[in-house]
Amino acid sequence: MPDGRTGEERETPSPDEVSWALHRLVVSAAALDVTLGRRLDLGPSEYQAMKHLMTAGRPLGPVELGALVGLTSGSATTLVDRLERAGHLARRRDPHDRRRLTLEPTPEALRDARRQLRPLEDSLNDVLATYSTEERRTIARFLTDVVAAYRHFNGDTAASRPGDSGSR
Repeated sequence: MPDGRTGEERETPSPDEVSWALHRLVVSAAALDVTLGRRLDLGPSEYQAMKHLMTAGRPLGPVELGALVGLTSGSATTLVDRLERAGHLARRRDPHDRRRLTLEPTPEALRDARRQLRPLEDSLNDVLATYSTEERRTIARFLTDVVAAYRHFNGDTAASRPGDSGSR
């Protein structure tokens, strides 16, 4: 039975369909986190910590990192110690506040993550090549707005500054 919509209207996904597609993307990204953590030989907390450090877009301290991963201050220190001993991160003095320590991924950790992610990046670039410049602008704007909505929901107001893409 015809639904009364034109061809173009039938091809346009409803907001619910887009929301479910986004949900499936998030679930796939969570599965990617498990896979990538295993490939990098990192436990779940270690991987989440490194992921936050690599994508924060700003320096993080040990306590901040612990809060993002859901750890107490003492557990966060233990996690940071393990990651530093394994060569995944380095502690640095904050140039603006010498009392504050910040954490940064080592060049080796960044290189290993990039190497593991390269096949996925290539596949995503192939997908994006099928879209026009204007469509890619719309996709980028949509994803930026979705990130802001997620951050707002999570109460992360500092990381959702206008123009902050969240990448390093």
